[in-house]
Amino acid sequence: MPRLIRLLISLAILGLVAQQFGAGVLERLQAIQPGWMIMALSITVAQVLLSAWRWQFTAARLQIALPAGRAVGEYYLATLVNQVLPGGVIGDAQRAWRHSQEMPRRGPAFQAVVIERLSGQLAMVAIAVGVWVWSPPGGALSLPVSWGGLSLTVGVAAAVIIAIRLIPRHRRAGLSDWGRAMQSALLAPRVLPVQLAASLAVAASYIGVYACCVLALDPAAPASSWLPLIPLVLFTMLIPASIAGWGLREGAAALLWPLAGLPAAEGITAAVLYGALSLAASTPGLIMLLRR
Repeated sequence: MPRLIRLLISLAILGLVAQQFGAGVLERLQAIQPGWMIMALSITVAQVLLSAWRWQFTAARLQIALPAGRAVGEYYLATLVNQVLPGGVIGDAQRAWRHSQEMPRRGPAFQAVVIERLSGQLAMVAIAVGVWVWSPPGGALSLPVSWGGLSLTVGVAAAVIIAIRLIPRHRRAGLSDWGRAMQSALLAPRVLPVQLAASLAVAASYIGVYACCVLALDPAAPASSWLPLIPLVLFTMLIPASIAGWGLREGAAALLWPLAGLPAAEGITAAVLYGALSLAASTPGLIMLLRR
């Protein structure tokens, strides 16, 4: 999808949401509790460190070196690029390309990034499925089955799309090589539990950041009412049709919060805070950018 269209989609959805709920969002933004935002920023630091370690671990399984300091710096830079450019994968493709420049074979560097990203997306799917299945009757996820099924389908499809898009076109024909890489770096009996644990922790950190954004608004409803909605909102950010999830995230919150009997403006405000905080959390990537 052309970048201009993605930008227009983000702007169009944000415009519709602002027209319907703008006054309520502005009112809630004025009552933010900064302590929760500081906690959210702290979580993002742990999030990047763990994500960089997962990338380093994946690369090691493919017999390629990736120093820890470089992995962290490159991950911050990729996060920054993904925040400001449409698509959500350009930064990851660039870190794979830069890593590949130091190797006689470039394929393993791209495989490491694809497998690392795929592991993370599948963990988010697993969390959403678990929350949806185990949600008590009458809870926040007592939504129409079609909404839950649609969200999970979108999440799985988006994870596959992201993985395919990160594979260089001239490499897609050699899928047997990629299959061996998947076996070594993700599916091997001693590797899969480590990948799952790391990816579940990273996915939980994304949910934790969003939860802090909700708590910063001092919600009247208990966490059990809105916490299960967060993975579904985050799922929409996987769709490659916006800039850093803007618009899709807020639109999903506008739909899901009322379906759970909660004020739409609360979910939308939390979505806006999440987007702004994610951008702020990626600014250490500027250090890597200036070094280049």
